[in-house]
Order: sequence, then structure tokens, then C-alpha cells
Amino acid sequence: MGPPNTTEGDEMTDVDLMTQAAQNITQGDFMGAMAIFEGHIDANRDDPAGYHGWAESALFEIQENGNFDEKGNDRINEGQVAAYFKKAAALDPQSTEYQAAYANALIEFDRIPMAIRELKKLKELGDSSDDFDVTQDLYQAAKMLIDNIDFKTNFDRSEQFAKQFLPVAVEFALLGMGFASAEEALEYLQTE
Repeated sequence: MGPPNTTEGDEMTDVDLMTQAAQNITQGDFMGAMAIFEGHIDANRDDPAGYHGWAESALFEIQENGNFDEKGNDRINEGQVAAYFKKAAALDPQSTEYQAAYANALIEFDRIPMAIRELKKLKELGDSSDDFDVTQDLYQAAKMLIDNIDFKTNFDRSEQFAKQFLPVAVEFALLGMGFASAEEALEYLQTE
């Protein structure tokens, strides 16, 4: 006896699920997408796509609809969002997409020193192979970092926090523009 015929719609494939989750995201149903990714994670513990998808959907939900319920508590645990981004990056250490997403989430959640550590890892990943172009990711992250620093210091760049982290953000911006180093970029600013 062969395997029983599965009736249509009985079992969705992973591809179908990912397509469905993507459609949910497009339609703004981020919670629905999170539920799909949660099921995917339960069934595929070692697939980074599930963790990344869940975390990305959660981040969209937070950005779009805020993260406080009527009692003022977090609806979605930001620690879990960051942990899932981190898990995806750990499961696929060659993925610049996962690494960049993790760093950006840390900036979003105001974990600046941690974000900078992860951005340095992203840069190292970019340096490790010509196949990886992380300039766009670094440039975008630099912009987010600078916005975050300005917001946090109320645009007072002489403030200690700004003094500590602006140079790193500027360096990432220059690397993101395709310079090999901040020093190389500065050579172009030196006039005779």
C-alpha cells in the first residue's frame, strides 16, 4: 500500500507557508505572519528563516502599531525579537541580511553598544569575501545610529553619549559609501 492521498489544502508546504506569511506582511497583518513563522519554527528548529521572519514581522508590528497595550505594557517582548534576529544570524553566520537585521533591531531598541558590536561583525563579514557587499547595510545603519544619538541627546552633539558613539556612526557611514576606511575618506577632504 502506498501513502494515502492527501486532500487538497490538508498540508501546506513550507514554501506555501512562507508565501502566505509574505502576503500577510504585505497586507499589514503582522501578527498573522508571526503566527505562521511560529509554526514554522516549531517544525523547523534549525531553519534561520523562521526566526528571522518572526522577528521581522514583530518589528513591523511594533513600528506600525506601537508596542504598548492599554495598560502600558509591551505587547511584544523586544528581548525575544532581538533574540530571534540573533538566532537567525547565528544559524546562518554567512548571511549579511540576517546580521544587518539583527544590528538594526538593536539600534531600534536602543541597544547602541550591542548594535555597534554587531555592525563590526557585519563589516568583518563584508571584508571576508567579495561576494558580500555590506556597504548599503552599513550606510543605512549609520543613518539610524546618528538619528538615534541625536534623538537621545536632544541634538546636543557635545553630550557624552554623542561624543562616544558619533565617531563610530560616522565611520560606518564612510564605509557605507565604499571607502576602505575613515582615514581613506579623510584624505579626500585634505586640501593643499
